[in-house]
Amino acid sequence: MIQVYRNVVGKHRDKFPDGKEYLLDTDTKEPAKFESVEVLINLFKFNGHDIETKEDLIRWGLNIESVDE
Repeated sequence: MIQVYRNVVGKHRDKFPDGKEYLLDTDTKEPAKFESVEVLINLFKFNGHDIETKEDLIRWGLNIESVDE
């Protein structure tokens, strides 16, 4: 499983644990977990974003980390 976050710097950093703003699950308000990078990319594509690769996610300023289920 993976989670996605962006690094937060500046005056808003103190609002996020470890300076990480996670992509949240809209139902639980907890960090969203995805089975794979491919599943995440497909979600972005489904929502009309021009994301094709993991490198595209990185260019958007997104970071990916592995997590236990």
